[in-house]
Amino acid sequence: MRTVKALLATVVVATALSGCGSFRSDASPDVVYDRNSDAARQLQVPPDLTDVSNTEQFVLPGTAGAPVTRNTLLPQFASVRFERNGEQSWLAFEQAPEDLWPQLLAFIRQEKYRVAQTQPVNGAVFTQWRPASAIAKAGLLKNLIGDDEAFTRVGFRLEREGSGARLFARSQATSEEQATKPSVSVDASWPASSHDPEATSELLTRLLTFLGLEEQKARGIINAAQIQSVIDNAALQTNGSGTQLVVYRGFQPSFAAVLTALEQLDYAVTSSDDGVGRIEFNDDQTPLVIELTPTHISEVRIAVTDAQGRRLPATAEQSVLNALLDRLA
Repeated sequence: MRTVKALLATVVVATALSGCGSFRSDASPDVVYDRNSDAARQLQVPPDLTDVSNTEQFVLPGTAGAPVTRNTLLPQFASVRFERNGEQSWLAFEQAPEDLWPQLLAFIRQEKYRVAQTQPVNGAVFTQWRPASAIAKAGLLKNLIGDDEAFTRVGFRLEREGSGARLFARSQATSEEQATKPSVSVDASWPASSHDPEATSELLTRLLTFLGLEEQKARGIINAAQIQSVIDNAALQTNGSGTQLVVYRGFQPSFAAVLTALEQLDYAVTSSDDGVGRIEFNDDQTPLVIELTPTHISEVRIAVTDAQGRRLPATAEQSVLNALLDRLA
């Protein structure tokens, strides 16, 4: 009996060792990628998971056929590229810093940052210290803030590198007590690191897209309307059936954002139902209705009508939707 047990143990050990060896064979799916990865066998994916291109939940909104759409992940352009080393990231350009300075200021204006000071000689720009409560809920700058008690600001710095340039961004956070001190509010020293590296990288990615699209616009590849459809959080679209506001968010965040915007605009909301995407409100005693229709997981179309569901006159329709756009974009 002991002999049989010993023989079985030997067979089990030998089998296990041979199995371990097979895991590192050239035909194994988990072959080490720097060791003849071309010879690795493709992963065996179930047939129903091989193609998700037609599954709506994976579709992001964008303009079909455009050079760059909202579907594009971290686009690359001829004169600018995103670079990263550890937690530090930056944009590298072929152009000189002097050529990039006005483009950086244009991006800051587009993002509606409140600038505290600019240092053209040093290539630096700092925004004002602001609390989380003063920033739109879905704004990019809000993502750079840890909590409602924190004050934050963003800094950009251009530096020369050979015949080109590098552009860095930093986010800083501090307490309200520190942020309101005169010595702190005017401090223009460049921080060694960002308090939220990932959010700062997201900011640089948005800047890369903005600058790259402006480059393509200058070369006649893309027009202004196509640019706005890529970089804006919301946009107006007009066709034969009227004007709609397109919001590039999920349905529930869009519904909540529209309610907040109506309150900020002093419209009297009389009822709301997120189950059907309907909000009833009054504009100078005139009852109106907003209907939200999701078209993708991250795109919602918003229309405004009278209480009977009829289209408003064009000027009234665009007045309401433009007011919402200013709050949501």
